[in-house]
Amino acid sequence: MSDFTSTKIRTVASAIAMIVFGQAAAAQDSQLYDNAANPDAGYLRVVAVRDASAIIAGENFSDLGEGVSPYVTIEEPGTVDVSAAGIDGTAEIAKGSWNSWLVTADGKGVLVTDPLGHSPAQADLTFYNISDKPAVDLYVPAAKRVALEGVGEGSGDWVALKAPLSLDFEARSGDETLAAASDVALARREGTTLVFSGTNGNYELVALKASQVN
Repeated sequence: MSDFTSTKIRTVASAIAMIVFGQAAAAQDSQLYDNAANPDAGYLRVVAVRDASAIIAGENFSDLGEGVSPYVTIEEPGTVDVSAAGIDGTAEIAKGSWNSWLVTADGKGVLVTDPLGHSPAQADLTFYNISDKPAVDLYVPAAKRVALEGVGEGSGDWVALKAPLSLDFEARSGDETLAAASDVALARREGTTLVFSGTNGNYELVALKASQVN
């Protein structure tokens, strides 16, 4: 299992929120974390390529669309069977944890724990690199700052941003922009996921809202 490592980015994220969004915005909330009624359950989703199929603890997803399944509630945490994009594996799910099983560009399944903040005043932003790039930065053009630095292949990172707000994001390698996602809306008590994928110079950055299936 791989855990996120967010340290100095906390200061950077605060600066991004202050620089880009000093103006007032209408309140916007989400119900994702409010629906997590069982404190003893765990939660698992799949992050893979577009249009992949997946099975999480017996729950079938025939078409993941942009590549990310909803979180599935694991009522009895422990070892869970999971498969996606033709890759089979298991995930060890702890009580009260939120987890993502990543299918990497080289065909491996990697479990990461999403240390979401669940703040009523912030939006949780997670960024995953499932491409063939060994490390990618998540950059915010409007603030001219890196929000998440050096996210390795088959891993992810997380940051909480003041919300509501809307931002453009770029996946970068050094000063080179590899892919971009425009006008990504971030809302309070809501999880937003950015997935960077692709191989051999053909890359994309997809943004979508986190959701829960049961």
